[in-house]
Amino acid sequence: MAEQLTGDLSRVHVGYTSLDGGFPTYLPHSFGNVIKFDPSDVRDLGTIHQYIKQNNIEIAFGFDQPVESMSYKVMKRAGVKLIIAYWGAPMSSINRGVKLMLKRLQVRLTRYKPDHYIFQSKAMADSAVFGRGISAENVSVIHNAVDTNVYKPDVHLWNYAYHRFKIPTDRKILFYSGHMEERKGVQVIIKCAKELVEARNRKDVHFLILGNVSGQEKRFESLYLGTKAEGFITFGGYRNDVSHIHSSCYAGVIASTGWDSFTMSSMEMASSGLPLVVSDLQGLKETVEPGSTGFLVTPGDHMALADKIEVLLDDKELRDRMGRAARQRVVESFSLEQHISKLTDTVKRLYAEAIV
Repeated sequence: MAEQLTGDLSRVHVGYTSLDGGFPTYLPHSFGNVIKFDPSDVRDLGTIHQYIKQNNIEIAFGFDQPVESMSYKVMKRAGVKLIIAYWGAPMSSINRGVKLMLKRLQVRLTRYKPDHYIFQSKAMADSAVFGRGISAENVSVIHNAVDTNVYKPDVHLWNYAYHRFKIPTDRKILFYSGHMEERKGVQVIIKCAKELVEARNRKDVHFLILGNVSGQEKRFESLYLGTKAEGFITFGGYRNDVSHIHSSCYAGVIASTGWDSFTMSSMEMASSGLPLVVSDLQGLKETVEPGSTGFLVTPGDHMALADKIEVLLDDKELRDRMGRAARQRVVESFSLEQHISKLTDTVKRLYAEAIV
């Protein structure tokens, strides 16, 4: 985005609060415009002021930047015309009445703050407008993006996951990848698996759950070990071959019970041609078009989850139609190319308004 805006990568600068992790791997090795500074550290403010002036920097694009910071004053005085905060998380819980009014007043009275906020989902944007009190006109929504050339259906990999995880090929794989904390609903997926295998006697389904590290899966063992479902659940750990695994899977599942948003994993699954069954929560529900690319279910309701999965299991034509629609939706609206184009157009518009 920055390279497209400037037309020259040498006019792009990258700042980090720490470089202990080494040089950023996404940058060319010859890239020299990397600076370390902490906007919350007064000792670094003079450094960034001088750096901005020396390099004629006019746009600051920061990740998860707060509403108020002394660094904004320094940046503006050094020559920055536009400050944008890009958020990949909710900014606040939703507020109402007097509390929301006071939040709005506080933001309005804050002299130095970001000129605009970009969020990855409408739910995140709502947390800013109806939670933190930021004006809706200063907020944009640009959803997450995925590389559709990496995450794509591949019939030649239909048996990849079956082979890697020793799953019988007469089972349809339901896929989850993500964190293991309680709000992500892994326990709901396991209860759903038990319902399908034990109560409904389904032998044609298998649940593949990825993302567990350092024995995190053990906290769920009491839910299914010793039951008929034990042989139908696989925890696969943290993997770097997820795009290949998708091609073996039948559908994607995200059964979150707490806050969740427009997740990368959901877009990766959809881009790979998997219909999604997800909880009807905040930004997560933005990842599907109900009835077209997947289903929404009540958070925490493993019976409803089992019902929707069973619909897909029993209707391969529906599953295939939803999978194609999911892939098409991502290609048309959530590809990297679309993402960069939307970011570039938004920042270009904001900059034009800032210099008028």
